[in-house]
Amino acid sequence: MSSPLRASRLRLALGLLGLVSGIGVAFFLLPDASQQLAQKLKAKREAELSRNQQVQQLQELQQLADRIQRGRETLADLEARLPRGSAGELQWSLSKTLHELAQKHGLRLQTVKYGLPSREGARGSDLEAVEVEFVALGLYANHKAFMLALEGSGLPFAVRDGRLEESAEGARLNIVLRAFRKTGAPEREEGEA
Repeated sequence: MSSPLRASRLRLALGLLGLVSGIGVAFFLLPDASQQLAQKLKAKREAELSRNQQVQQLQELQQLADRIQRGRETLADLEARLPRGSAGELQWSLSKTLHELAQKHGLRLQTVKYGLPSREGARGSDLEAVEVEFVALGLYANHKAFMLALEGSGLPFAVRDGRLEESAEGARLNIVLRAFRKTGAPEREEGEA
């Protein structure tokens, strides 16, 4: 009998040792493993979030680079289309176009004044601007068609100022344009040979 009793005690001791080991694993190793798993999952989420933010930033930078490239191409195209003649030739072209469009749209040009050419931008630039101020009289609808035709004329200008007023003679349009041209040679810096 002592042999089965001894075997039972041995089994009981091994069972208790297994139980204590299991409890020890449950209290010490499982929480640590669970905590490590939670930390790994948190680190993975943070890494994914960081990666997504970096991808978003990269996309925004790529869009900015694309806009800058399109802007450069637009500027290069615009610069290539700027007239290279003298300021007098630019004024003649503007005057001819203004009078043709005014006549075509039933407007009367009251005054057309040209300012002196002035350099634009930084030193070394070969861009020159001429201000053109004019007053046109006529019907509002004709003014609108005139300005749309002037915009589509291909002339290198920007509207600096404009006012539409009512007068005894009809609608009165006061416009100041800045027309641009390339002088052909950039202005040299002082001290350059």
